[in-house]
Amino acid sequence: TPATLGLSDRDSSVPSTITVKASGRSDIIGNLTSSDLYAAVDFAKITDSGKTTLKIKEPECNRLGIKIEDYYPKTIEVVYDKISHANVDVVVEYDNSLLAENFEFLSVTAEPGTVQISGFESEIANIDCIKVKLNESLTAGSIDSDKSGSFLGHYYLKSGEEVTADYETEKITVKIEVAKKVPVTYSVSGIPHNDYYLSKTGITADTVLLCGAASDLRNINKIELGTIDISGASANVIKNFDITGYLPAGITAYQTTDVSVSAEILKYQIKNFEVDISSSVSTPGKNPREFTYDFSVEKFTVAIKGKTADLAKLSVSSLGPTIDLTDRGVGEYILPLEFVDIDSNKFTVIGEYVCSVKIAEYISPTGNPGDDTALPTGEI
Repeated sequence: TPATLGLSDRDSSVPSTITVKASGRSDIIGNLTSSDLYAAVDFAKITDSGKTTLKIKEPECNRLGIKIEDYYPKTIEVVYDKISHANVDVVVEYDNSLLAENFEFLSVTAEPGTVQISGFESEIANIDCIKVKLNESLTAGSIDSDKSGSFLGHYYLKSGEEVTADYETEKITVKIEVAKKVPVTYSVSGIPHNDYYLSKTGITADTVLLCGAASDLRNINKIELGTIDISGASANVIKNFDITGYLPAGITAYQTTDVSVSAEILKYQIKNFEVDISSSVSTPGKNPREFTYDFSVEKFTVAIKGKTADLAKLSVSSLGPTIDLTDRGVGEYILPLEFVDIDSNKFTVIGEYVCSVKIAEYISPTGNPGDDTALPTGEI
């Protein structure tokens, strides 16, 4: 028998009777009953799991004078399989739509993490997992604290088909841990040393995850660390903060407890620019029709202080170098070199730049003052 091999019948549709056509003398046939007939099937041919076709042996009759003419069915198909056990993983299915605003999942765990199931070996070999679908049981936006609950598990085959109806219902306990994500803020006060500037500030963690009761977390929207003072600084300033000191009782920080705020302090750089009076300097008020101009210098070397990145983009033309000759008649003047286009919020001109300008009446080659007919083409 298959049972001796650990095999069990999976198919209950196997016929329990056969139909037999018999012939004989009428007096014998008239008294013939089914108990006088015997048919057999040899189940010794079933040696492994699966479908087997078995031949029904020709029926025999224990009464003389009876001939078996025909019978049906002549074969039957049976399906036998081994009863087996398997541990099936429990999978919790969910998404962030279940979370309240600013909350994050820390962990979602199922207890037990695996479930032992019993059944025919060929069937349970195709079971992929038991799923717990939290979105079917919980309301969107409802999770704002740690929760634990019992949920119905759904059986799924490796093909993706659900076969829960074929198995006993499983209740799975799911534990949910969440935390609220809040920003960490700070401010900077003071002005660095004169030759230095604040390049940038940074923080090692601009948000932290907080754990605790929903009623307490509801009132926490940010953590203010306070102020980092950079007054007179000529080097980077770093200040360390312990987050736990800014939290109310019952609230804890997840993983991150120490936060550092840094201020990068850099030194201003000085870059020199060659400013040529004849080609680079604007001279509003200059009137070459009536006057000649003699500058005491041909060029200046101008030192500009600023940030390295800004100085790299600066050019002589963007300085707007200017010597104002408006309303200047014959004479000698000491005039400043001004920088009318420079961005005073970004740059500082180091030192003062002046030059002597001698202005004389223009004498044309004809000898007539103010006669510009002899001026070279293009000069005004």
